[in-house]
Amino acid sequence: MALIIKHPHIYLCTLEKTSKNKDFHSIIDTLSSSKYKTFLTCNATIYQDTLRDFCNHAKLEIQDKKPWAIFSEVGGILVSITP
Repeated sequence: MALIIKHPHIYLCTLEKTSKNKDFHSIIDTLSSSKYKTFLTCNATIYQDTLRDFCNHAKLEIQDKKPWAIFSEVGGILVSITP
């Protein structure tokens, strides 16, 4: 199943912990202290063709019955998103 591009979901990352995202607090802590924080929180240009390519080829990897990583191929290059 391909990921569906939903424009309302493509927002700037704020990395705020709230009562609604309690399950993700540890990830937010990790990203906040990461060298990638600036990259994640900057208002970068999103190219629709690249995003569409990523979503069309994305595969979810499950570990211990939980999503662990997203793997995809963009322009022939393997891309992975992990904690």
